[in-house]
Amino acid sequence: MRWDQLSPNLCSAIAFLKEVGLSVTVVPAVEPGFVDGCRIVDGALLLTPSCQVSTLLHEAGHLAIVPADYRSWINDDVEEGIAKIFELSGVQDIHPDHPFSRALIQCSDVEATAWAWAAGKAVGLREKDIIQDHEYGGAGGYVRILLRGKSYLGIHGLVHAGMCLFPDRGGYPLMQKWIQDADRHAAGPYDFAYHQKS
Repeated sequence: MRWDQLSPNLCSAIAFLKEVGLSVTVVPAVEPGFVDGCRIVDGALLLTPSCQVSTLLHEAGHLAIVPADYRSWINDDVEEGIAKIFELSGVQDIHPDHPFSRALIQCSDVEATAWAWAAGKAVGLREKDIIQDHEYGGAGGYVRILLRGKSYLGIHGLVHAGMCLFPDRGGYPLMQKWIQDADRHAAGPYDFAYHQKS
């Protein structure tokens, strides 16, 4: 697929996503999935030139917040993949404050949305391109207000997952890491209070 067939916004977003370590491939068409023009297949993003940049960033957010060792377990039904990780990774055998436990707990839609907003800001996109008015059941404008005001629930989740600091500490939408690298086999519980002082 030629890059001149893509919108400038898509080109910028794809370059950013590849730079942070996500797999992105542009294809002529994708089988129908959860969203138009974009699918998650074995932890990789497949998109068509007609894909909206807001859709791409949100789907990328779902992948970015999943611990890297398990990203390939994620397909279109993200919740199904997360449930599989909870069931088979042995997370129930480690401390609930371990970085891996915290990372899995914070793998919901609101964290993906907060991640997408931060990514769109990093790319330099207009806010209405990052989240469109009609998205989120027609509440896209309201979601933008919450994110702009740094009061969206998903921000808190990204902080607890160790991906950024609280906004009042010079954090979000600046990210400490774009990809969740929490390792299930790393030693020791996560010291949340210490993390916030760093």
